Amino acid sequence: MEIIFMFILGGVVFVLALVAIVKALTHRVKTPTDELEKEISNLKERVNALEDNNGNV
Repeated sequence: MEIIFMFILGGVVFVLALVAIVKALTHRVKTPTDELEKEISNLKERVNALEDNNGNV
């Protein structure tokens, strides 16, 4: 009985570890993408501001 319980417990721990690894990988991939999107939008705003200033000169 104890052996079956240990196998079940080991399986649960294994599944939890897999879920944690997948979540960590998706977070690691998604975070730089979000930062790049913010930087791109910032650069677009700066380009638009420079174009507006250049048009007024």
